[in-house]
Amino acid sequence: MALGDVEGQAQIHVSDNLVSSSIRAMTEVHENAAPESKYVGDETITIRTLDSIFPTYHADSARPFLKIDTQGYESQVLDGAESCLDRFVGVQAEMSLVELYQGQTLLLDFALRMREQGFHLAGLFPGFADNRTGHMLQVDGLFFRYPSR
Repeated sequence: MALGDVEGQAQIHVSDNLVSSSIRAMTEVHENAAPESKYVGDETITIRTLDSIFPTYHADSARPFLKIDTQGYESQVLDGAESCLDRFVGVQAEMSLVELYQGQTLLLDFALRMREQGFHLAGLFPGFADNRTGHMLQVDGLFFRYPSR
């Protein structure tokens, strides 16, 4: 199962290294930086929204935290969390500095969206880099809800 903005089914591209599998098509930048990430097949998966599964899985948590690591599909996860996102105290999300998956939201736009949703960026952690050039391509962002005033 994947999380997204609609309920249904989709094709996921399965990568040779498995961790780079995505609903989105991979860009040449990504494949050149990590040749072992190339796609080797496709599978049909079920997509659910976070809003639809949150009541089942949050288990009455007082301080739920969301980690989004969806290979370019992060904005769609947020789109499917309109009703429950305000329940989360924090979010950790993988964010790309350059387009690694076609059509994905990049770091600056994602961070601005999180700010609009009431979260502040509390930290950045190195992620995926191109070892040939030394360029950082992806980081994890840690966001926490602004405290009540």
